[in-house]
Amino acid sequence: MLQNRIIPSLLLSGGRLVKGTAFANHRDAGNPPTTLRAYAAQKADEALLIDIDATREGRGPDIAAVRLAARECSMPLTIGGGITSVERAKACLDNGADKICLNAAARNRPALISDCAQVFGSQAVVVAVDVTTSGPAPALYDYRAGTADLSVDWLDWIEQVERLGAGEIRLMDVSREGRRPGYNTDLLTQARGRTRLPVILEGGAGKLDDLDAAMAGGADALALGTMLVFSDNNIIQVKRFLKNAGHPIRL
Repeated sequence: MLQNRIIPSLLLSGGRLVKGTAFANHRDAGNPPTTLRAYAAQKADEALLIDIDATREGRGPDIAAVRLAARECSMPLTIGGGITSVERAKACLDNGADKICLNAAARNRPALISDCAQVFGSQAVVVAVDVTTSGPAPALYDYRAGTADLSVDWLDWIEQVERLGAGEIRLMDVSREGRRPGYNTDLLTQARGRTRLPVILEGGAGKLDDLDAAMAGGADALALGTMLVFSDNNIIQVKRFLKNAGHPIRL
């Protein structure tokens, strides 16, 4: 049986880690190397590090930061933010990343997914699917505009992502990010009906029972941000709880 994974989700801005609410109101969340070392010591299965300044500033990922993170990270590392080309993806992978995470650039040019999958293998390509549920129906979220993107149905996009060769999907309900009401398992159920890819669920975890419900609902992995940064929970506690709840977890 494949093991479920616990993945710290880290946002990089100005050389520091930050956490926010619904992609806004970011607060300082610590030093990247120190935080990565702590999560590695707690036996995190992977780490997800997103440079949230890169797209806004029209640049690629901070390769020096990628190199430093990889040096401190004894677990698989996924890098996202500003990856708009195979060349930028290669720079991340050449400097220690194990996977790359595509988002806005893939929506702008879906062929980027297949280009990266062909060069690096599907196992190295994660596609972030950000969904807002603040409107009458779930819709893709454009974080640059701060509004729903109605140009393509979010479930159709998930199907397209799989066809193009992605190896994994990171699914987030942006409306819940940082607010801790629990994961949106309804979105997870709908996504599960449209793809066979592994799904990393993110956005809304507030208590341990939320994690149990998400894994029971079919999440292959859970990305945790605010719950680890601004509460007393740590990865050791999280994994022990999920293991005791009957989920296949590596302690």
